[in-house]
Amino acid sequence: MKRFLIVDDDNLSCKILAEFMSEFAVCDTAANGRIGYELFEKAIADGHPYDLICSDVFMPDFDGHEMVRDIRAREESLPIAGYIRTKIFMISSSGSSKDISQAILDNSCDDYIVKPFRSETLKAMLTKYNLI
Repeated sequence: MKRFLIVDDDNLSCKILAEFMSEFAVCDTAANGRIGYELFEKAIADGHPYDLICSDVFMPDFDGHEMVRDIRAREESLPIAGYIRTKIFMISSSGSSKDISQAILDNSCDDYIVKPFRSETLKAMLTKYNLI
């Protein structure tokens, strides 16, 4: 079964997204980017990396951009044969082209979702990236 990680400081958003995604994968949640990164590291160490990380962009202390930069840097250092780069979707209420380009181009995210979104939109993205 697939493994997804949802990172959002809004507990309700995290819970709703995890409930929707649980149809397709085992879902873990984190309240901020620091915890999200720690769970990412643990999953790698355990030999069961996440197939997808969905992260809010703006969070206190350690935001989504910082977490993604650290994840991508860590992935570059992994000497694991056959390791596939984790898919990462950034989720934000900001739909500005600057925020979207920063997430995708600067941070190497795979896609960007603007809140609020319809479950059909997310399901189509999961299908597009072969996650379901």
